[in-house]
Amino acid sequence: MKAVGTALAACLPLFAVAQTAQMWDGKWQVAFKTERGIDRDGTIVVAGNAGTWDLNVAQRNDPCAGRAYPIEVQRATAEELVFKVARSTTLAGCQDNTMRMKATDANTLEGTFMGRPFKMTKAN
Repeated sequence: MKAVGTALAACLPLFAVAQTAQMWDGKWQVAFKTERGIDRDGTIVVAGNAGTWDLNVAQRNDPCAGRAYPIEVQRATAEELVFKVARSTTLAGCQDNTMRMKATDANTLEGTFMGRPFKMTKAN
């Protein structure tokens, strides 16, 4: 019985993240500017503790740019959503990055991407 209690206790933090992540679940439109000031957009889908990152960026010299990547939700509260863009799982040599997005309202999250403002707006 003690083993069952220990196993349940170990799973509770994961359950809590999954429950909170649901408030951010859905399709998000993103907007940001490149280092050259060019407007870019894309789509992020959050589904529980996972999802996808797909930005409309094309760089001929960077095989890591312009691909869809999985995301892993690390923290989801009413105030913020933190997730890892797991580029290295899709293409060897691509670097993962962590996005820390702060809620400005129920349909908007703001943070930075490569040192520039990055905004997510709920699409559904």
